Amino acid sequence: MPSGASAPAAAKYQPVSALSTRLDLRAISNLLGRVDPSLMVDSSHRVGSSTSLGCTFTAGRIPEGVVVTVRADVGAPGSGRLMYEGLRQVQESTRPVTDLLDLGAAAYSYTDESGLGVVTYDANLYLTVSAAALRLGADLPDGLAAALRAIALSALDSLRG
Repeated sequence: MPSGASAPAAAKYQPVSALSTRLDLRAISNLLGRVDPSLMVDSSHRVGSSTSLGCTFTAGRIPEGVVVTVRADVGAPGSGRLMYEGLRQVQESTRPVTDLLDLGAAAYSYTDESGLGVVTYDANLYLTVSAAALRLGADLPDGLAAALRAIALSALDSLRG
C-alpha cells in the first residue's frame, strides 16, 4: 500500500424494516413460479446490539415447491465472522460443505436431510438462505442452489449501509 494511503473500510450492514421487500427473487421465481408477496412472513428481533432479521416464503407448488427461509444477523463489527466460523465447524462435523466464491467474505453451501442451504458472512453480517421441499421426501429442483445464491447476493446488497 502506498505511503499515506488508507486501507479500505470494512463493509457495514444495517437492519431493515422488512427484509422481504428488499430481496431479488427473480431467480427462484424463474425456477419455480411467482412468489406471492402477500404470503411472505417477515420477522425482526433485537437483542442488545444485534438484530436478527428473517423472511420466509413459499416458491412453487407441490410437488416441486419449496419453503425458503432467509435469516440475517446484523451485529457488532466482526460478529459475522465469529458466527460463521463457529457454525461452519458444527456443519462440517456432520455433513460435507462446498465453498462458494464471490459471496461475502466467505461462503459455503450444504445439503442435509431437510434441504439445501447457503451460508455467508461479511463484516458484521451473518446470512443464511435455506430451502426445504414442500412435500416430504421430494427431490429439490435442479438450479435451486443458484437461486439461493442469487437471493443471498441480493440480501448482501440490500443490507449494506
